[in-house]
Amino acid sequence: MTNRIRYGLLCGILLVQGEVQGAINLLATRLIYQADSTETSLMVRNDDGAPSLLQAWVDEGNANLGPDRSQAPFLVTPPVMRLGAGKGQALRIYRVANRALARDRESLFWLNVLGLPPRARATGARVQIAYRTRIKLFYRPAGLAGSPRQAVAHLVWRLEPGQGLRVRNDSPFHISVSEVLLEGGQGPQAWREAALIPPLGELRLPMAGLKGVSHGRLRWIDDDGNYHEQGFGLGGG
Repeated sequence: MTNRIRYGLLCGILLVQGEVQGAINLLATRLIYQADSTETSLMVRNDDGAPSLLQAWVDEGNANLGPDRSQAPFLVTPPVMRLGAGKGQALRIYRVANRALARDRESLFWLNVLGLPPRARATGARVQIAYRTRIKLFYRPAGLAGSPRQAVAHLVWRLEPGQGLRVRNDSPFHISVSEVLLEGGQGPQAWREAALIPPLGELRLPMAGLKGVSHGRLRWIDDDGNYHEQGFGLGGG
């Protein structure tokens, strides 16, 4: 089966997501590729009762592009494999020197794992169709000052009248946000749309009714996928 046909089957993912979710498990929610390492790796397990064909690749952020159109400077091996029921396999990710990446901040890519039953079949109301898992891959240059934890503690939060909340990240690290909880003003408010605060950049949260809010708490995710909370104060607009 060609890459194009396999990838085209993703059109039906939402129809069967609840039935196939969890069959192929990635044993991490994010990967950190250290610039001074020769590779990074990810364990994948097939917890379904039947074997599955897997295809893996890295993209630059466009989820609609298949592996044949990706320009990401990373190679995944094996790119295609058959994974037996109850079996595990290590995917190895290598950087290929086809272009320079930023040295003063992290770069963000995405690792894709596409699963496809070897023989598509229907049993009753269940139809087996291709499905995909996608996780963040952070390329981290050597010698960056500080750490993600330190970066979270030094985020700058400001209220913008009529626009919401703005947070500035002066560090070279991406900050993975799970939720933002605000207190004061008209009562507790929450932002629960997962997002990234880019390195040396900012994120705007279009929240309404923030008059009088003075402080809050950020729930963020570390390199290992663990959740933490960090309090913060708010400045004026």
